Amino acid sequence: MRKFQRAAVAAAGILAISGLGIGAAQAAELPYVETPGDASTDCFTKETQREMDMGAGHHVTIVHCERDPRDPGTMFVFYRG
Repeated sequence: MRKFQRAAVAAAGILAISGLGIGAAQAAELPYVETPGDASTDCFTKETQREMDMGAGHHVTIVHCERDPRDPGTMFVFYRG
């Protein structure tokens, strides 16, 4: 039973890592904007959406955000549209 549990945990870890790689590859193809904020709390807020729409001149869809590794107070907002 323990071998099965360890194998399941290892498989879940591999799937998670490959999923992150797929997400990063998809994000690399999307346009993005660098803006102040915390990627984990400020990404899908009404304020961020309003700023993105005003900047683009039309409604855009925020796909996800990532923290800028060089500046913790900055995030990259990836969007479509």
